[in-house]
Amino acid sequence: MNKILLFLVIISITTLSCNEKKKSESGFSVQLNLTGFKDSTEFKLLDLDKGEFIDSTKIYDNKLNFKGNVKEPFSARIHTIDNKYLILWIENGEIEVQGDFKDFGNSAIKGTPLNTVYVKYREKQKILSERRDSLTQLMIKSMSSKSENAEKEFKKLNLQVKEIDNNMFKIRTKSIASEEPSLYTIKELYFLRNDLKKDSLKLLFNRFPEKYQANKYGQVINTYIQNETLEIGDKYLDISGINNEGENVSLSELKGKYVLLDFWASWCGPCRQENPNLVRLYKKYNKKGFDIFSFSTDDNIKSWEKAVEKDSISWTSVIDKNGSYSKMSALYNVRAIPASFLINPEGIIIAKNLRGKSLENKLIEEIEKNGL
Repeated sequence: MNKILLFLVIISITTLSCNEKKKSESGFSVQLNLTGFKDSTEFKLLDLDKGEFIDSTKIYDNKLNFKGNVKEPFSARIHTIDNKYLILWIENGEIEVQGDFKDFGNSAIKGTPLNTVYVKYREKQKILSERRDSLTQLMIKSMSSKSENAEKEFKKLNLQVKEIDNNMFKIRTKSIASEEPSLYTIKELYFLRNDLKKDSLKLLFNRFPEKYQANKYGQVINTYIQNETLEIGDKYLDISGINNEGENVSLSELKGKYVLLDFWASWCGPCRQENPNLVRLYKKYNKKGFDIFSFSTDDNIKSWEKAVEKDSISWTSVIDKNGSYSKMSALYNVRAIPASFLINPEGIIIAKNLRGKSLENKLIEEIEKNGL
């Protein structure tokens, strides 16, 4: 009897292994059946982690298909030329999408494990998300209103948005705590890392097996757990990246100067708007001991290179191959950009997130204080 059971187990494992191998070899297929789109409308497949379009095709007779093979699943967006888009996970296997032009972003997605759990929690947040969008539009209108009650109305709407955000946060954290660990849930934890207390973050992180803790999302989360938030008066932490010549450059190479550690990206509007001011300050104060270390969180190296050239960045500018999943920016608990840290010649952080005139005034104060 035991021999029979052992034989059945071996057969089962072998069959499962063969099925997984076959699935990997056959790759992925995303079959879309969509109504309301004109024939020959172009759709593009965007890898969200890399920030790159990796494929494109056109729709005919309400159908289109993307095919390929991936070593590791990734989250993606399928875009139309008019910027309608659908978020989904690309993983090897058969993926079916049923949707319509009017509500393309909420199309039904079936066929693979990651998409099953993604759609489950997308639907749980759908009504909240739609309500939030409506409230946001009303807030924008109230900001431009000249009504006496405009400010009061804005505050009321803002409280409603915060309540919705809190409810969505609860739904997302519940998915991490209750679902089987997966790339979907570890990425959700990555997104929520700054919103959770460290004990809660650690508790949720410990649910994941080593293969998830060691991936790009897990490494950033673990960095957050292991390091304290850097504040004014703290010693800086050394970080490094690759410059446009392919050389590894460290922040510590600028030791002994006033250094602005600037986290930015080519796609960040406020970052790009501040760059002309940085160009001006660099030219004006560089000979007096001021320098800049720009660290890009771009996922697309070509986009970073173009922005560096267009914005006339002549100081030290680096990028990490891990882009927005860099452990370097995680050391400084950077969640949103622009983010900056002004470091004095002794390596102490003396200001955070200064821009424009505020940054220049602080520089003048420090330069005069030190007789530079």
